[in-house]
Amino acid sequence: MINFPYISLPEYYTRLLVSNIQNSTQVNNNLEMYINENKELNAIVKKIFRDIDPDGFLGKILSISGWTGIRNRLAAVFLEHAMTGKFPEMANLNLVTDLVSVENKLRHFTPAGGNRAFLLAFYAKMSLIHIKMKSDSRELTPLIIKDEHIEFMKLSKAKSVRIDWLMLQLIQFEQFLGQERLYGLLKNETRYASLFSLLSKEEQTQMMNNFLAYGASINDPEIFTSDVSTQ
Repeated sequence: MINFPYISLPEYYTRLLVSNIQNSTQVNNNLEMYINENKELNAIVKKIFRDIDPDGFLGKILSISGWTGIRNRLAAVFLEHAMTGKFPEMANLNLVTDLVSVENKLRHFTPAGGNRAFLLAFYAKMSLIHIKMKSDSRELTPLIIKDEHIEFMKLSKAKSVRIDWLMLQLIQFEQFLGQERLYGLLKNETRYASLFSLLSKEEQTQMMNNFLAYGASINDPEIFTSDVSTQ
């Protein structure tokens, strides 16, 4: 039985990843204001972008790196901090190549400017680190995103804004129903409620617990207050 962990991810970072951000002068201005208002984020950004501006001038950093450059370096720093307990002086971008790979594979299934595919991959890697580092996590399982899961998206007729939640559903349905059965059901355009009804009570409870763990981890309660299955 899959049992995803709750992970305390920095809210000031996940808040950005659930947003639709595209590089533009206005976006850079808004990002600069946001970073300036968050002291911890501000300090981390200035520290890991000293190679671009030793004085930590955010306008220059944003102009050269853009939102994606900021996002990727921050993810690398948070991943390394999770592994070592220390914030590095420089971001090791090798740590995010697999995250970007997942995002690229899902790019065609979500509107431009979204970061939720990257967020899902970020949580997935954090879940793996979390379980490896914790001695009391034997009952927990990391989120694993396989190419087979992404293949299911090819059956979708519309782009999904909340691609992370949709993938989280598909990954669990595949675990509980099996790959071939789920593929057939999706091909027949079976709705979420009908798929959910095919699960046992125990599986339904576990699925909801996994949603709670993910939603709490990324500081995003929206799935519990609105229907996102068609978004």
